[in-house]
Amino acid sequence: MEKGLRSKNRNIIKISDAEIPFFERFVKKYNIVWSYEERQENLISISTSYVGYIVTPVRKINLSPKYDEIGFEHIFRMYLYVYSYQKTDDNSILDISNSNKEVDIANIFLKSVEKNIQQGIYQSYSKILKDVSAIKGKIRYAKTYQNYLLNKHNYVSSYISSLEKNNNINNLIVSALVKLRKIKKYTAKVSSLLMYYQGVSGDVLDGTKALSEIVFNSNTSRFKQTLTYASMIIDQLDFDNVGNTLGTESFLLNFDKLFEDFVAKILTTIPKKKEFLVWSSTRDYGVIQRSNGLIENREYLPDIVYRYVEEDENMNYFPTAFAVLDVKNKAFSTFKNADVYQILTYARLLSSSKMLLLYPSFEFKASERMELDPELFSPSSINACFVNIRIEEGEKFLEEATRFADEVYSTINFH
Repeated sequence: MEKGLRSKNRNIIKISDAEIPFFERFVKKYNIVWSYEERQENLISISTSYVGYIVTPVRKINLSPKYDEIGFEHIFRMYLYVYSYQKTDDNSILDISNSNKEVDIANIFLKSVEKNIQQGIYQSYSKILKDVSAIKGKIRYAKTYQNYLLNKHNYVSSYISSLEKNNNINNLIVSALVKLRKIKKYTAKVSSLLMYYQGVSGDVLDGTKALSEIVFNSNTSRFKQTLTYASMIIDQLDFDNVGNTLGTESFLLNFDKLFEDFVAKILTTIPKKKEFLVWSSTRDYGVIQRSNGLIENREYLPDIVYRYVEEDENMNYFPTAFAVLDVKNKAFSTFKNADVYQILTYARLLSSSKMLLLYPSFEFKASERMELDPELFSPSSINACFVNIRIEEGEKFLEEATRFADEVYSTINFH
């Protein structure tokens, strides 16, 4: 396994001539700009916001988190918290002290599925319509009487409960297995695992959505991590089907976007008052009139707003928010000029009284404050709050999430 060299905010990968056709397909799939200069030097650069790995026909390239202080297990824990963790879950599922630190989502998933099979495949009760010879289940009397008149041997038409493998839990697992089966190095192993799931449809196309629709209980909570891996494979893993003997797959997770979703879930679920809001779409703030007569809109989308009013009668029915918050996955680059300009614009557009920038940290870090010239700016200060993402114990991790939510709330309301 090789690691890409890191330069500022990019992973720089030196590629061989044999890998050029692969990367030509790769950049198209991921919509990555591959400059002419890089091509000439047999280089490709990928944003450090991506975490995961790339398997080419000749090697595996590991894209580690952009911070040396954390590993893939911290990234996965955030994914688990965002997309499947519920307050009723045992805190231990968020422990990472003994987690697999391997950055290979396919192998981690397959090992997890094998463990599930050893402990017992999940089966759920479902009612099926069946003709039987004795009275049982929920009887369909009219159909039963008709069958009796026709002198059928199994004349009792009834809905009978039976154990069924084809349920939403196994469907998600099988959908990920079916995807992995197309990668040659996993084909044999996956095929043997699929034998245990005969009759399961495996037709999930949106792993995140399917995972969110599963309601876990004490009998199914043991599948949560396996299903989270499955959803990641369905949504994030891609394969290059060129028929080579090695098989090639790529698993890329956008760490920056995940951190935004992580902070958003904390603020929209932990506080008792649901006053934090994440917009579902952009809003217009201006138009460009081109010389050719075309008009282009310009839009904005703050990460999180607090006490948002769609049409504020005190502000000529324009939208307002008491506070505007922007999430930045920049642990060592707080209050960068571009970020300050951005949140100042958001605050102006929404007539906000408070501005907050939210960052990751790797230990407890007290909030910070940037003072602006009050004669030029209103509000004249920007606050920064930090959430520690390196904690290993699940219980302390949740305590940190609550502490962070409380700090953000108090910073908005009491400063």
